Amino acid sequence: MPLHRMRKTLMLTAAVPAAVIFFLLATLPPRPLTAPVGDASLTRRTVAGAYHVHTVRSDGAADRAEVAAAAARAGLQFLILTDHGDATRAPDPPEYLHGVLVVDAVEVSTRGGHYVAMGLREASPYPLGGEPSAVIEDVTRMGGFGVAAHPDSPKSELAWTGWSARPDGIEWLSADTEWRNETRARLVRALADYLIRPAPALASILDRPVETLARWDRLTADRRVTAIAGHDAHGGVGRGAEDRRPGGRAWWRPDVPSYEASFRTFSTRVVLDQAPTGRASEDAATLLEAMREGRMFTSIDALAAPAVFDFRAVRGDVAAQMGGAIGPGPAVLTVKGSVPAGGRIVLLRNGTEVASADGGTLEMPTPEAEGAYRFEVRLPNAPGESAVPWVLGNPIYFLRAPPPAPAPREVALEPLPSGVSWHVEKDRGSTGSVVHGAGEVSFFYKLRGPGRGSQYAAAVADLQGRVPAATEIGFSATSVRPSRLSVQLRYRRGGGVRWRQSVYVDATPRAIRVPVAAMLPADRQSGPPPDGAAAMSLLFVVDLTNALPGAANTVRISGVGFGRQK
Repeated sequence: MPLHRMRKTLMLTAAVPAAVIFFLLATLPPRPLTAPVGDASLTRRTVAGAYHVHTVRSDGAADRAEVAAAAARAGLQFLILTDHGDATRAPDPPEYLHGVLVVDAVEVSTRGGHYVAMGLREASPYPLGGEPSAVIEDVTRMGGFGVAAHPDSPKSELAWTGWSARPDGIEWLSADTEWRNETRARLVRALADYLIRPAPALASILDRPVETLARWDRLTADRRVTAIAGHDAHGGVGRGAEDRRPGGRAWWRPDVPSYEASFRTFSTRVVLDQAPTGRASEDAATLLEAMREGRMFTSIDALAAPAVFDFRAVRGDVAAQMGGAIGPGPAVLTVKGSVPAGGRIVLLRNGTEVASADGGTLEMPTPEAEGAYRFEVRLPNAPGESAVPWVLGNPIYFLRAPPPAPAPREVALEPLPSGVSWHVEKDRGSTGSVVHGAGEVSFFYKLRGPGRGSQYAAAVADLQGRVPAATEIGFSATSVRPSRLSVQLRYRRGGGVRWRQSVYVDATPRAIRVPVAAMLPADRQSGPPPDGAAAMSLLFVVDLTNALPGAANTVRISGVGFGRQK
């Protein structure tokens, strides 16, 4: 090859990668903007943290101390650890690690998605799981509150479907959902950017989750529902249990994104009544109460920082802050905060924009304040096909007091026909017995242990289609130990398909009513359940959904009958 041609080839060879490198550097996501210094008192009372974080206790890459150290490097003040579990492990006491308040929570798998339970007082006496309504009921009874995780995930196993169960809160933004929504080409570009600017690269794949926000706005139109952004941090994509192939290994195990990069991308900022004291138990109780009440907002810190905001409604001598309720009527809504140059505060009512202002203050008198009012702060050139807001706050609620609930119509129960017999159904290795007499059934069971192997036991009434037309099952129940029973109707058609509803029982006598129409499929059938009159069997089932191997208990069931709502 002639020398001049060789030189030309070499120059072209060097020019192409140089051009690529220049292009990548020139189009890097920008560094975070610096927001003005906020009010000093409010700044001291606003704590930044990460919610929905996994450790080696379930499927994360590091232990709690290492994760706390990463949070400290990212400038956070608290962590909500949410390792997968069933709440039978008592929450670890709150503690300060590397100056970060670490609070233990749990991510519970239900049949309608994942529910993050926070503030539980103690370990559950049985595994939480099964129907979303049952899990939410149990979390509430144990003093906690919860959030529907990654509600609109493109991965069906992760999407939340238990909306009728009325979760306390939802993740309006999920880092897990955001990367799953992206094209492969976009993820490759974000990975290249990550090598230079990790947090801005992660922020570059965020979009405004239009459908999730619209759903949240519909929910808050008539009740309080908090919203929070979930990191779902595992210390690397592909480490989550939902991404593992059979055999236990993740299909890929990069440590990207790191905990620190995830924590620098966005944060939950909670507005406390007073600055933290440094006493872990006291500070954790204050933090969780503020989160329960919705006194928190999300800040995309890789776009701008720090974020400090005050949102309140005032009517004469009455005031409500973010997350609070004031009742309908005239009021003045005010948003004040540390907005960087070019930022715009937007006020929304039930999801519809009603006012906006450039800079750090928005004030709006509203004579017809009813519904849920929340604020966003939007920045120019924010990422996303629909731009993600820099800051998103929880609402102030202007809701009318609900009218008194009508007294439930008493449905007379028709007792089981005479001659209905009872028996036990169970797996091999488990034991059980029923004693039936004087309108009461005493059901004892002990599930096989110690390993898990589809154990179950059930007290079964042989109806044989002899009950009257019925829309409701009624009974009273107590149990020696707190537990859950799956009340089921089994029908002849389809090989004995069953419909179910979970109920809680303990030593306190309870009159329980189960509407047949509210029962859910226990098998693969679809459509509404048939009339209870067609049922061949009534079952009170205990299985490993809400029991442990080796669990034993005695349940007393009385006054079983069927009724029809007219």
